[in-house]
Amino acid sequence: MTVTEKDLTNTNISTRYELSPVRNFIGDLSGLLASFTDELIGAFFPRTISKKANIVITELVNNAVRNTADENSKIVLETGINRKLLVIRVTNVAGPEQYAAVWHRIERISTSEDPRKLLAQTIRERRKERLRGGLGLIRLAAENKFDLSAAYDAPYLTVESRIALGGLL
Repeated sequence: MTVTEKDLTNTNISTRYELSPVRNFIGDLSGLLASFTDELIGAFFPRTISKKANIVITELVNNAVRNTADENSKIVLETGINRKLLVIRVTNVAGPEQYAAVWHRIERISTSEDPRKLLAQTIRERRKERLRGGLGLIRLAAENKFDLSAAYDAPYLTVESRIALGGLL
């Protein structure tokens, strides 16, 4: 039996990593997880899709590690892909204020008529005030076409990104 590239894209992949304590994360944990997922997904799906997973995982895991409210807690990374959809979820411990800030950022992105214009406007504003960072979530939506959402089940904040794969296969 011969397996074609089209057959490969009918593969379903689901992974879950739970790592703790956050204080022990040294080196480029997000890069390691992103590279592994990139290779795994890339074995079955086009590289354009696996590279998108790499970008999202790097951004979301970095955010979770930098912004955890408890260095003794865990970070959870979940990925799922099938022929229709790529979903990536990252969970970390956060306070209600942190959740509110993330939710407001995502709401601003989601309600924007044009995420690319929002990205350009945000870059100009941050440059004017000489601020660094703060562009990652906007880039996921503007440049990579991901839909973002956030949920809070105290004390856990989960940020989810999803993209329909229709035109990417």
